[in-house]
Amino acid sequence: MRILLLTSHLNIGGIAVYTITLANSLCKRGHSVYVASSGGTLDRELVSDVGRIKVPLNTKSEVSIKVLLTVFRLRRFIRDENIEVIHAQTRVTQFAAHILSKLTGIPYVVTWHGFYRAHFFRKFFPCWGKRTIAISKTVSRHLIDVFRREEDKVRLIFNGIDTSKFVNDYSANEREDTKRRYGLKDGPIIGIISRLAPEKGHIYLIEAFKELLVEIPDAQLIIVGEGRSGSELKNKVRELGIESVVYFFGETLNTKEFLAIMDVFTRPSENEPFGLAIVEAMLMGVPVVATDAGGYKTILDEGRFGILVPPKDSVALKDALVRILTDSNLVKRLRETAREYAIQNFSADRMAEKVEVVYKEVI
Repeated sequence: MRILLLTSHLNIGGIAVYTITLANSLCKRGHSVYVASSGGTLDRELVSDVGRIKVPLNTKSEVSIKVLLTVFRLRRFIRDENIEVIHAQTRVTQFAAHILSKLTGIPYVVTWHGFYRAHFFRKFFPCWGKRTIAISKTVSRHLIDVFRREEDKVRLIFNGIDTSKFVNDYSANEREDTKRRYGLKDGPIIGIISRLAPEKGHIYLIEAFKELLVEIPDAQLIIVGEGRSGSELKNKVRELGIESVVYFFGETLNTKEFLAIMDVFTRPSENEPFGLAIVEAMLMGVPVVATDAGGYKTILDEGRFGILVPPKDSVALKDALVRILTDSNLVKRLRETAREYAIQNFSADRMAEKVEVVYKEVI
């Protein structure tokens, strides 16, 4: 098939990672794949055989002139390259795909990556495409219950990861060297890799960590990511007097290196459509503590492959983290089972195979 993927940008984030992983996997399966976006830091992660089209999609407004400019450019490209299906990833690209489909007659599908407010424009101009892919069970229900998307047009396909990239092949010496390079001390490491935003629940993690130090005084917390809550979180750490054992690191393309030195990975989000970083942790053999919210329940299979706690509950979060750090039998079981479960259910090949089926339904 000849496939055009549309996304707003390729900067660090879940949608960009999804687009790149899907493009590379479809290309590996023998398809001709093109990615149209405004570009970004992750562009170089696309394999060389994936075509790149630079378009001015770096906008959040469906009525922006940038959308029309994108449509003008891609209309000819679609015809010249005999594109068979268009796949949009964001609200803006859904709108662009809808117009392109009307102009060219080429079908389009969309992936819903999150939970959205049912405002006027979304309800009356939904731009669903022929099929709508939901990345988790909770997103699927959100589409059907809130937006009234016909259930028979929704396809549940979990996000996938190139599992070969996440193998914990670090030796003990390499892990120690990495810890020293980042200025970390001896003692267990709790880690989170996430955008710094209120809904990600970092504030509850910091509060939980403060109390955890009473029981495990040599513990350390590493927070990897950037975002609008950065200053607030650093102020909270200073207010609690724990700045000597809490480390902030910016965005990274090398999540594997940070996961390799963690003793437990956590994601205390208030709600979350999926959570690729949790899958990465499972593949790396790092035990996971996450909130019982959104896609996390699906990834951890209702708590079989990690510990789930209520959102916004720093006490429950602290207790779960302590349990992981003190129960070696639990850690051994999770390391042995979680990786295999992640490989079977969240691989890039599995995702691409299922998306292929959706494309064939609409062509």
